[in-house]
Amino acid sequence: MPARLQIKSEDCSPLGRLILQHLEDEGISMNRLAELSGIPQPRLRGACFKGTCPTPETLRKLARVMGKHHLELYTLAYEGRIEKLPEDANDNSLDMLMREMFETAREMGLTPPTNRPSKAKIRKALIELGFHPKSEETA
Repeated sequence: MPARLQIKSEDCSPLGRLILQHLEDEGISMNRLAELSGIPQPRLRGACFKGTCPTPETLRKLARVMGKHHLELYTLAYEGRIEKLPEDANDNSLDMLMREMFETAREMGLTPPTNRPSKAKIRKALIELGFHPKSEETA
């Protein structure tokens, strides 16, 4: 029997590290996760490495099996591939904000909405989170 190729955490993207952690937590193999998700094993294995771009369909299938929202996996998969924010940018970058929202929702036992919220609901939520018009910043 040939030696199995092990994936090292240091070779993985943030998504890959999450996948490896899931395998360990669930006590399953990469082959089993591939089978459960309907993703070919080589594609799943490839999605773990730095510099890879898993397809949206791969991320959706994987999210279902891992009990995550697919947007969480998108932010991990593309972390570091999006242009860095300027030095003077606020620390609350979009991906950090998205992860924090999903983490908080999970802690509260909430599931994401099945339908996209209306613009009015999004505006109300942004104001409740402390967003304000730029004109108020200079006042």
